[in-house]
Amino acid sequence: MSSNRTTVLAGIAANNASLFHRIRFIVSDSAVIIDFADGTSLLLIRDIEMDRARQAGSADRVCCAADFEPEGGLSGDRDTALAQATAECLRRAGETSITVDRTLPYLFAHLILQAGIAIEYSESFGVSERRTKSPEEIEHLRHAQKVTGEAMTFACRTIANARPDQDGILHHDGTILTSERVRSMITAFLIEQNFSNSHGSIVATAPHVADCHHYGTGPLKKNLPVVVDIFPMDNVTRYNGDMTRTVVCGEPSDEVKKIHAAVCEAKAAGCIALKAGTTGEAVHLATITMLERHGFTIVRGDVAHDSAIPTMPHGTGHGIGLDVHEPILLDHGGGEIFETELFTVEPGLYSSNHGGVRVEDMVLVTETGHEILSPVQESLNWKE
Repeated sequence: MSSNRTTVLAGIAANNASLFHRIRFIVSDSAVIIDFADGTSLLLIRDIEMDRARQAGSADRVCCAADFEPEGGLSGDRDTALAQATAECLRRAGETSITVDRTLPYLFAHLILQAGIAIEYSESFGVSERRTKSPEEIEHLRHAQKVTGEAMTFACRTIANARPDQDGILHHDGTILTSERVRSMITAFLIEQNFSNSHGSIVATAPHVADCHHYGTGPLKKNLPVVVDIFPMDNVTRYNGDMTRTVVCGEPSDEVKKIHAAVCEAKAAGCIALKAGTTGEAVHLATITMLERHGFTIVRGDVAHDSAIPTMPHGTGHGIGLDVHEPILLDHGGGEIFETELFTVEPGLYSSNHGGVRVEDMVLVTETGHEILSPVQESLNWKE
């Protein structure tokens, strides 16, 4: 943001990645960071957190709501009191207008406006600061993707080495191997690495995989592709991994082999196109052009999830960092790409009868092109 504007970020840092990115301090209650136009900053936080915030937070001053009690007193509700104190702090500082991001809670906006202070929304504030990553952030993401790759290898090998019964249903350790069971196994693996898997993982096969964001349900079967998408958070750094692979226990059909080859080539084309100065739209066009060269039709919009015709109903990827999905998109309308941004590149093709294939990597935009972080093998065969 421009240095001649006072900005305000507010909310719970554990849920608000832009606020955490700015203050680098996690607390379960609401917090507010005010960056004044003169270059100074003030962190407003619950009184019992002030000492910890002074040691770990990133602000010139740390105060609590009681330090800015308005004339009518503070509410007994903790969040309301903090919003009242924020408005009073800004009033005492002589602010007449502030800039906020897309995440400002309405409670804060309401009380700031009541204090006679104008609010200007900035589309880029809280977004542009997070798009390009520092060397430290890149290493956090590299580690997150490394652990994600280890979880992926564990999950895909478990599926590949399962034993099919006479009906083709997979068994592992004497019990039917379901999508739900594999998800639980992935979560347990990640917990041991101090990673959270609060959003779950996708473990989907036909017919559910035709809906490319279906989490999957029921028994897994021989010879059908299983899409495994794992996107956990490192509990230490709060940065996320995101990886997708496709595995077959048994022998994939010729059509699945064709689909897999097309998806892998499309991912490679997207990675090659991903460079500073180009656009997210250009990267997406590179991937769908490759899929079309392989004879597949790309359909967007309201796609029937029971379609037998393999298609890709989504964009090529998205930014990643403290949130799994961050701006910008690698899709139609995707804007300019900058050096040191990180994206997922994840083309896929899905149908209700053949099943689906998606292959996804985390990719860093470098000075000379791109780097795939923590690469993992891409074949359908994961059998040891």
